[in-house]
Amino acid sequence: MSLDSQLPRMLDWLSSTPSLENVTRAISLDYLARYNPVHTMIWHLTGDGSCTCLAQYGSDESYVNHVYSAREWRVLKPVGHLALMATQENVSTWSEDKDFVVINLYAQNVLIGFITVRFAEFILHPESMQPVAQDCSRAISIYLALRFHQQGENEQLLETFNEADDQKLRARQQTILKLMAQGKTNHQISNILGFSVSTIRHETMRIYGALGVSDRAEAAVVGRKRNFI
Repeated sequence: MSLDSQLPRMLDWLSSTPSLENVTRAISLDYLARYNPVHTMIWHLTGDGSCTCLAQYGSDESYVNHVYSAREWRVLKPVGHLALMATQENVSTWSEDKDFVVINLYAQNVLIGFITVRFAEFILHPESMQPVAQDCSRAISIYLALRFHQQGENEQLLETFNEADDQKLRARQQTILKLMAQGKTNHQISNILGFSVSTIRHETMRIYGALGVSDRAEAAVVGRKRNFI
């Protein structure tokens, strides 16, 4: 089946409101089957910023209903680190070994959860999975939003994330954000601050995740609104 037909098929199936266990199983055994996943989990972020494992497939040890506080899941390796690096334009991020991926889930531009998948072996061309990851993100995001979130709760969730992210944006990241807003490139920022380009790029992605944006222009706008610039 071609990749461009995945999303309609997923949405049609999800309209029957399958259990979350069945959704996780389908991700492993159907939509991502050709990549040989061995463990798939669906995580949900709640109004207080905590994160709960809603369902999993492929492990004897159960994490279902385990709750992590906002501080705990953000430093949970590799989950939190990778989830905060992703953007709505590029919803998936990979571990260095390319055997673990986090697919972010959004509702009304707010991160509401993510899917984590561990594979039997490293994926040689992880970019080939991007279309499927995008489809999974869109479909499961809609499913979770309809199941868990009303407009008021999404607004509360956004406020919670803004408060947590304000505290999370470190001094170095604020400096980088100011230079980004001035139109400096990563190479220029690297020369100014004395950090490697890869470090600047990494911090830029963390800034995007913290501010809930996907590019420099949006980061500058949100940064000014929150008095970071």
